[in-house]
Amino acid sequence: MSLTEQVPVAGGVHIGSSAAAAGRAAGERAATALREVLRRKSRARVIFASAPSQDACVRTLAAAPDIDWSRVQSMHLDEYRGIEEANPAAFGQWLADRLPAPAQAGLDRISPHGTSDDEVSRYTDLLTAGPIDLICLGIGVNGHIAFNEPGDTDFRSTILVREVALTHASRKQQVDEGLFPGLDEVPTHALSLTVPAILRGDALVVTVLGPAKAASVASALTGPVTPDLPASALRTHQDVAVFLDEHAAAALPADLRTSRIENG
Repeated sequence: MSLTEQVPVAGGVHIGSSAAAAGRAAGERAATALREVLRRKSRARVIFASAPSQDACVRTLAAAPDIDWSRVQSMHLDEYRGIEEANPAAFGQWLADRLPAPAQAGLDRISPHGTSDDEVSRYTDLLTAGPIDLICLGIGVNGHIAFNEPGDTDFRSTILVREVALTHASRKQQVDEGLFPGLDEVPTHALSLTVPAILRGDALVVTVLGPAKAASVASALTGPVTPDLPASALRTHQDVAVFLDEHAAAALPADLRTSRIENG
């Protein structure tokens, strides 16, 4: 499929009456996908975003019945360079705090320490060791996915993990979401999976919440598919479902506001 083609969202856009309803529905969608993988295969490999918008999704998935987490390998999309691993704002720690106890042994975190080249190589080897069955992710205020920033993203790159310099918008988002007390505390660089790495996932569950994301959501779901808005590449995937609350969906046209999640 051409990366410039105007395409719909394959798995639909689902709008919750609240952030809790949207997050819970996303988690249920992810749980269904993960159960199906474990029914077919001995092990599953899942990648998670770590952000407040993902909290209800991850917690719902973690609490879902009939998932054998001892058979799940968990990874995450990105990590700050130089942050202490036990810092609650570190993406690996955020995820570890929310996955169930049986999942902890299968969690392979991106290290914030050592050289970037060494960790890029190690995590690339991990990603390519088998298929990625499921990815749970969000969309940033400036349209980033993972930490692939507008204007600094290559949809055709053969690289799966790279070091990125974070934009002011992405760093400010971390402060606005309460993850850091001030901009000076937010790291300036991170390791991130690339857009091609994300699109390698067999199924994508995207959760986006809040009014600050409305403009980027509308552009990603209705505008051109372009590296200037990395999240737009999600529309080229064959199995992607998007879950929004009313605020994040506010700028969408009427034809994308038909699937409603009323409970929660």
